[in-house]
Amino acid sequence: MRNIIIISIVVFTFLGCASSKPVVISRAEKESGYTYIPVDPFSVRTIPGNNCKPIFASNEVEFFDILKEAVSRGDIVYNPLLESLPDNAVRMSIEKFDAFGNVTYGPAGLGSQNESYRVTVDYVNSDTTNFPVWIAKLYKNRDTGTLEPIPLLSDLEKAYPPDSVVFSVFSRPPTESERKTHVEYNIPVYVGIGLRVTANVDITGARANISGLGVIGAEAEANALKGALIVQTLGINGKSIAAALPIQSELNRTTAQNAIVSVGSIKALLYDDKTAVSPRVVGIYLPFPGGKPLVNAIISEMSKVGIQWKRPCVKIKMP
Repeated sequence: MRNIIIISIVVFTFLGCASSKPVVISRAEKESGYTYIPVDPFSVRTIPGNNCKPIFASNEVEFFDILKEAVSRGDIVYNPLLESLPDNAVRMSIEKFDAFGNVTYGPAGLGSQNESYRVTVDYVNSDTTNFPVWIAKLYKNRDTGTLEPIPLLSDLEKAYPPDSVVFSVFSRPPTESERKTHVEYNIPVYVGIGLRVTANVDITGARANISGLGVIGAEAEANALKGALIVQTLGINGKSIAAALPIQSELNRTTAQNAIVSVGSIKALLYDDKTAVSPRVVGIYLPFPGGKPLVNAIISEMSKVGIQWKRPCVKIKMP
């Protein structure tokens, strides 16, 4: 019954609303910017969870040396990966590109003529970890050439030229002077496996509904938009998985339906013994307003220092 419910949610979300009726979006949703951000998957460093045998080391290198030995001896035995990932979710992200190359994130709805979007729908089986970062939003004063701090949670940058606002993001402990301009935030990071379908869309008609992949395919067939479709796995591999992936990239009703069928087929293979699964960073949740420069700075810092994921153990062999 649980699997039927999850599959129903996946199909409904991937298809979207069949009606072309405008999606009602509150002002808070439009302006908050708080949203799920899919990222290109990259590896994580797995460490023992709270129910595993503790490891004591003087530095990170020693820690991972001891961990490797403990795993090889069987002192630490992790749960099977899918049992270690407690959450199932279908998440949709909309990126809007303007004529200047700027990107904003927002909810699904209607697109207008000459606008470009990237619509991403993820099915993810995941766990959530936190990534602490220090962030400063700075305005470059063109008269003095100095960087002046702007509160991150304000709209003050609208008073400045867009290209004069920069972000400073790092995860190391700040210096005393950096504490005056930087504020610490925790970024929720989704670690796990999943499936992703991405539609890159250019609106060619007066308007087009982009509330779901099925609707987008229908709008493409009606010449309201044009674009391309990408289907990819996140931490999932195997012969049957590769065979289930569609090879068409053109966006229309048929390819959109094929992408949805492919997602369902691959999902059914997750528990197959021949399917290889590996934990990956699949997305983040942005807990404050921000555009592409801020998101890219956060992702860059994450990939530089790495994400550690605490994986639960199935048994513990104590000395």
